[in-house]
Amino acid sequence: MRRPPLVLLDLDGTLVDRRRAFEDWACSFIEGIGADPDDLDWLVEADRGGYRPRAELAAQIVRRLRPGASAEEIQEHLQLGVVEGIACYPGIPEALQELRGIGAELVLVTNGTVVQQTAKLERTGLGPLLDRVVISEAAGVKKPDPEIFALAVDGMERSAETWMIGDHATPDIEGGRAAGFSTGWVSHGRSWAHPWEPTLTAPTTAELLGILLARHR
Repeated sequence: MRRPPLVLLDLDGTLVDRRRAFEDWACSFIEGIGADPDDLDWLVEADRGGYRPRAELAAQIVRRLRPGASAEEIQEHLQLGVVEGIACYPGIPEALQELRGIGAELVLVTNGTVVQQTAKLERTGLGPLLDRVVISEAAGVKKPDPEIFALAVDGMERSAETWMIGDHATPDIEGGRAAGFSTGWVSHGRSWAHPWEPTLTAPTTAELLGILLARHR
């Protein structure tokens, strides 16, 4: 049996279904203000999968949909609404528990604000399953900067294999690869668009973690 791995994990799009939470909030918001269905498509696109800064998105919502409204209030409503709708992907808590059962150490490495990302962990109950949480706002650096990966493993017992598991090619997979880690890409059915390949690829996080478990049993 191999030595237990050290596993770094992304949050949004990897452990929790942030896309569905945002789309549910956006649908409710558009219906609530009586906007056109086309505005829902615009709002989902404008979100950029959560990578557009929240203040910037709120300002765009005000300009297009709510002239005269407070961008700060829109931003707060957006952030709270997404957190309220957040949920783990199927099988995630069980897979993390199994990894811990074989001695794996689990480190969350996520871009975002401390308040919002911590609220997601509390809502889903994932916090107790993690050995360390590294959030970009607190770290002062974002993925794919190598420094955030160095902070994530600093002082941790280094195993034979260190993994970065995530759904985004650049911050998660390219960043983890540059840090010298093995990489696991959660494809969600997408095609890989780079000349090199991640160490492992699977359509869902639960499947990918299952493959990782099998390698270490």
